[in-house]
Amino acid sequence: MASGVKFGWAAALLIAAGGASAQQLAPSPTLDAIKARGHLECGVHLGLPGFSFANDKGEWSGLDVDYCRALAAAILGDATKVKYTPTSVQQRWPILQSGQVDVLSRNTTITFSRNASLGINFQGINFYEGQTFIVRTAAGAKTPKDLDGATICVAAGSTEEKNAADWYRERNMKVTIVNFQKNDDAIAAYDSGRCDAYTAGVGALAGQRIKLKTPGEHAIMSELISKDPQGPVTRYGDERFQAVVRWVLNGLITAEELGVTSANVDEMKAKSQSGDVRRLLGVEGGFGAMLGLSNDWMYNAIKQVGNYGESFERTVGQGSPLKLQRGYNQLWTKGGLLFSPSFQ
Repeated sequence: MASGVKFGWAAALLIAAGGASAQQLAPSPTLDAIKARGHLECGVHLGLPGFSFANDKGEWSGLDVDYCRALAAAILGDATKVKYTPTSVQQRWPILQSGQVDVLSRNTTITFSRNASLGINFQGINFYEGQTFIVRTAAGAKTPKDLDGATICVAAGSTEEKNAADWYRERNMKVTIVNFQKNDDAIAAYDSGRCDAYTAGVGALAGQRIKLKTPGEHAIMSELISKDPQGPVTRYGDERFQAVVRWVLNGLITAEELGVTSANVDEMKAKSQSGDVRRLLGVEGGFGAMLGLSNDWMYNAIKQVGNYGESFERTVGQGSPLKLQRGYNQLWTKGGLLFSPSFQ
């Protein structure tokens, strides 16, 4: 009887262990497809300097593009294994939903209705954004309230279109909102004089301003009318791939927090005695294997792309034409909002 009880417990433990193992190793159709084709399909903006922009050689760069590169490095070991699909505001959802792209890394605001009604999940925040306006300096408008009665250009279907309408209606102020299918069409219309102002997130405005005929004659207002956190997006289902997308972003943020950079990652991997660093870089813990990846997944991402701070400074920060301050996008340890769950 006693041996039967022991056998029963042992069997139960084996079943439980097997169940846990099966759950950890649940298949990921998206990961399998990426590995089979040998590249990541990443949806990006049509062309926004600092975030996702292709030069005349077709080479993409930007904060959102860097995320695609880091994800490819984590999955395939090679940050260059990415095919970029430019998407407009209207195209981004059907392209993701249909499976044409694996992930969307395109300055897209996280909202309740998008998450609840479009069959998509947001996998973290890679850019804290806020909406404001760009105006001609000579016009003298300093704050959004100075635009009462103005005509405002905006991309149709964007959160900015709704935010602007709500903001002025709540204050019993009147503006005429003129929407366009593409951000580029909206900023071009503003540049041609069709509108008094163009509205978008601060980062987007900084990227769009350098496209204007005379950038120095236009000012970006400092007062914000919204908060617009943005981050990579996946479609419903395939929880393991969603975990990969989420933890690559967390890994880039954690790397900055731990002081792991593209320049010192080899030394940190070889010599660091920090448990956090060793787990992040695959020296111990087997975290990559838990996701269906090699254990040097984050080593590859950091080595080839850099940590979050390196990417920010290179693409939209002081080392870029946009010269944005870190602001909310600074680490929480330095007064910002950037925070990652622990690699435990």
